[in-house]
Amino acid sequence: MTAGQHIQPDSHPEPWPAWATEPVEIVAPQATWLLDGAREAKELAAILAPFEIEEVQHIGSTSIPNLPAKPILDLMARTTSFDKTADIAAALAPFNWNYVPPELDRHPERRFFVRVQDNRRIAHLHLLSYGSQRWQEQLYFRDALTRNPELSIQYATLKTGLSRKYRNDREAYTEAKAGFIATVLAAILPTPDRINPNVMPTTSTPTVQLIFATNNPHKVEEIQSAIGQELQVISLREAGIDIDIPEPHDTLEANASEKSGTIHRLTGQNCFSEDTGLEVTALNGEPGVKSARYAGEDRAFDKNVELLLHKLEGNPDRRARFRTVISLILDGQEHLFEGTCEGRILTSPAGDRGFGYDPVFSPDGEERSFAQMSLEEKNHYSHRRKAADQLVKYLRKTIHPA
Repeated sequence: MTAGQHIQPDSHPEPWPAWATEPVEIVAPQATWLLDGAREAKELAAILAPFEIEEVQHIGSTSIPNLPAKPILDLMARTTSFDKTADIAAALAPFNWNYVPPELDRHPERRFFVRVQDNRRIAHLHLLSYGSQRWQEQLYFRDALTRNPELSIQYATLKTGLSRKYRNDREAYTEAKAGFIATVLAAILPTPDRINPNVMPTTSTPTVQLIFATNNPHKVEEIQSAIGQELQVISLREAGIDIDIPEPHDTLEANASEKSGTIHRLTGQNCFSEDTGLEVTALNGEPGVKSARYAGEDRAFDKNVELLLHKLEGNPDRRARFRTVISLILDGQEHLFEGTCEGRILTSPAGDRGFGYDPVFSPDGEERSFAQMSLEEKNHYSHRRKAADQLVKYLRKTIHPA
């Protein structure tokens, strides 16, 4: 049987292809899975657009950071009707997607496709109808495990054990996981009816996932703390992206746009970036956009701080401000948000918290430096928090309009 053909019932004279009966194999998590899933979803959305299918979601274990899984991307899409399934199968066939009809799939609530490469499964497409409860259950489960590493570890342990027990029985393997999944969903879904599948979730599960164009763990922590649980922040590393995005421009706005635009072009996903600069009045706004590289390309903040204090030595004018610009790309459109924090530069470093220039910056109304404050205290003044608040306000208005 060749790629792109339908899998037929047992009465068909052709033998089953090897990929249809391949064993269950769990492998270590791959850093590229999230990026691969985003690309696959984008490609599928383009192929399926003529059939009025626009929303494609990456689901399953490969969509959850750091979770062992079968090396198969699971994606799902919604349709108003299964009437065009044959046409959809024909459109997908040139891309090595094989249609598995309901009598073999044994899940009449969906239409199932398998993408094959070198006679092995590399992706699944679950085509669901609008109103299917399974749609939102998949999203709830994915987001619950992404937010809760302990749940993810429990699921990984279960999957690994079941893969050994049911290595040659995919159906039994899938059914054996059902109890765990049901328990997780029961804990987070609000009623026996649980959810309206046509609206966004209303529990504490994040309703929006955004890739944050950084691998700086301090920035990720600050932004997630500022945003709370209203959305889920995914770093570049968690998204499987390992690149250094240049900051060649002379404004914070342009650099932020450069970073978010690069990630959006790579993934097609909603994302945001930020660029922050320390602007010192007596130094005509230095270091500004060069804050991270003030003393050299190695981004050594101890050297940056040393250079800054040297340039201000003996100068009574210590006024300065932090300014953050966030560039959000949501559904392909860019939106900019700005936050500032006025303060002054201390004569010597104080404190061991925070990062960057925090040990020598004290916000107006405070005697302490940012590096002497807890994250909660810093967020009261923080430029990054102020920009993030605007971001959240916009997302609330856009995603949950009154």
